[in-house]
Amino acid sequence: MKLSISRETLYRALRHMSSVVEKRSSIAILGNVRLKAENNRLETTATDNDLCVQGSAEAFVDTPGVTTVQALKLFEIVSKIPEGVMVAMELDNGGSRLSLQAGKAKFSLATLGAEAFPDMSKVDGGVTFTMPAPVLKKLLDKTSFATSTDETRAYLTGVYLHSLLVNDQQTLRCVATDGHRLAQADMPCPAGAEEIPGVILPRKCVTELRRLCEETAEVKLTIGEKKVQAEAADLTLTSKVIDATYPDYERVIPKNNPSNLTVARKSLLQAVERVSILSHEKTRSVRFNAIENALALSANNPDQENASEEVKADYAGETIEVGFNAKYLADIGGQITGDDVQFSFKDNTAPVLVKDPADPSAMFVIMPMRV
Repeated sequence: MKLSISRETLYRALRHMSSVVEKRSSIAILGNVRLKAENNRLETTATDNDLCVQGSAEAFVDTPGVTTVQALKLFEIVSKIPEGVMVAMELDNGGSRLSLQAGKAKFSLATLGAEAFPDMSKVDGGVTFTMPAPVLKKLLDKTSFATSTDETRAYLTGVYLHSLLVNDQQTLRCVATDGHRLAQADMPCPAGAEEIPGVILPRKCVTELRRLCEETAEVKLTIGEKKVQAEAADLTLTSKVIDATYPDYERVIPKNNPSNLTVARKSLLQAVERVSILSHEKTRSVRFNAIENALALSANNPDQENASEEVKADYAGETIEVGFNAKYLADIGGQITGDDVQFSFKDNTAPVLVKDPADPSAMFVIMPMRV
């Protein structure tokens, strides 16, 4: 294998690889990136056996070939090479070393044969459709923060992507919950996506999908029962899905919370941030007291310290006192794009519905705390 490629092109081809490879795997080749040169293209592939990212870039290929090298080392080297420099790569020592030259800088990297490199880029069957990348990113942004970190309940550690009818309109929906809060985001179903199977996208897949969406205008998705694939320009991402059944999330969404409180988002989040300074270190609980035309916030801790603040609100129902985790409030508030946020209460123990009056496509549920 012998080729030359511009530093910027190689950097773009490797940009997703370093975050995909296994950093502490007992299988050495999973820490490597596969480099395949042919037909004046350099194909780069990285995988952890659950997620695979494949890039393709223009290169001047003198001798076709394939090998694998340590992904993190290669990416770090390329990232330190000045822009505008051509990078020459060549296999030598019978293929056991990859020599790399950029200007007067020279590197020699150990290689592993590509024969044992796993290939998981193929998706059998599935439903294929195209959608705007910013819309997909919005769906993932609005929901992924609510996934669980508890690996004993793997089905809650991902984002549930599925299609359903909402008010007689076919809808593409993302949902995530950790049992304490829930996030849901909808969009009109793209053409061809009506029959997709419901799949749970793993957290790492969601992270890479979001990064992919930041770099392109449109994404081609293939959704199968075992794998999903996203294609955009010169990058293809393939991921296994979480093999589990997602819980019936709709039964925890409040259907009859009659008491509505609307408050300025910025004022609320700033008040929560200040008051929570003196909340309990473990629970981070903040007490809401909804009163006529105002929301009183308060917190205390075992040292008998306390804080309180009142913000103006649109509320005319009965007085309700309820506690929330301050971090959960901040997370949900960070996904509200409008100036106001609306809370819908039933009582001080029932789940609370949170909506963005400026964006009816998303909604959130947060469980109250005992304070």
